[in-house]
Amino acid sequence: MDHNGTVTISGAGFGSKPKAAPWVWDNATSVRITDNWGGAWPDGLPGFNTQYYPVVRGVNPPHSHDTRLIAGAHADNTGANTGYAVIMFKTLTVPSFPATFYASWYQVADTAWHFGGDNNWKIFDYSLGENPYADNQSWYTCYGPPHPDSNFDTGAQWTIETGTPLHNPDLNGHNAWWGAAVNPMAGKWAKIEMAFKASSQNDGYVTIWENGKLVMNYRGPTDTYPGNTRTLGVGGYARMQGYPNNWRYYDDVYVDTTLARVVLADKPVLSQASIVEVQIPSAWSDGSITTTVNLGKFSQGQSAYLFVVDSSGSVSATGFSVTAGGTAAAPSAPSAFQVH
Repeated sequence: MDHNGTVTISGAGFGSKPKAAPWVWDNATSVRITDNWGGAWPDGLPGFNTQYYPVVRGVNPPHSHDTRLIAGAHADNTGANTGYAVIMFKTLTVPSFPATFYASWYQVADTAWHFGGDNNWKIFDYSLGENPYADNQSWYTCYGPPHPDSNFDTGAQWTIETGTPLHNPDLNGHNAWWGAAVNPMAGKWAKIEMAFKASSQNDGYVTIWENGKLVMNYRGPTDTYPGNTRTLGVGGYARMQGYPNNWRYYDDVYVDTTLARVVLADKPVLSQASIVEVQIPSAWSDGSITTTVNLGKFSQGQSAYLFVVDSSGSVSATGFSVTAGGTAAAPSAPSAFQVH
């Protein structure tokens, strides 16, 4: 399990994944950010545009296996592409609904962030059309209220917001506000995972984990928009624009149009893990998966557990024991499945 090495996973019941590679995998190794995305904002603000950097304002990548990161700043307030939002986005034509998606990424904000107003800080956007934030035809995840109001505040919450079609409370009787959030301005990278189902029916959902902890579990309709052109964006709008200290940082952004994936975790039960690193498949069949190893936060010699998640979101009850930079141990047969 060497970083960037290739391994083949043999077994049964992995299901199908029509396109083995993810829709987007961006660990900041490409030449231009538009090599991976349809667009990124800001892109009209020299010196603050969202692009790849080795280090920005003393902020290093989230782990030693990355040499660059993605960053941009809310340094102006004259338009979407000059500081309203720091976001990477891409458009797709959804073949049919319902449709499932999975995304994960590392994120942190500048510790010198300028606070004010309600400190609105959006995180992810799902939108009708070819750009983020279509009026009354998108939903987005964000912090609060309460929003972080200082770099040491710990009172922020996760939430999901929009006008329609999301219900509040949702079909499980939950309100819009969920678990406590990691303050993005507190100087520590956080790992975000999302699994969601775009549906006009009651089988829709949005599930979010932060550092392995479940922080959002919405159930209900998630897409009653016309047509089938949608845009997904990682990052988003912030209330405090026009401040050169208001940088955002990202890395290891993975977005796919299926829940099927391979991950390494630090616990033998995936729901108990605090480190989850998605792997990058290049071939996928029901009995064999070939993937490029992404060790992420795992260091050489560290124990880890490998999980295959199928397209329904089911995962074996216990992971396959491996060692970063070492050889795989003999597995025991799974006895049950859980959904993650």
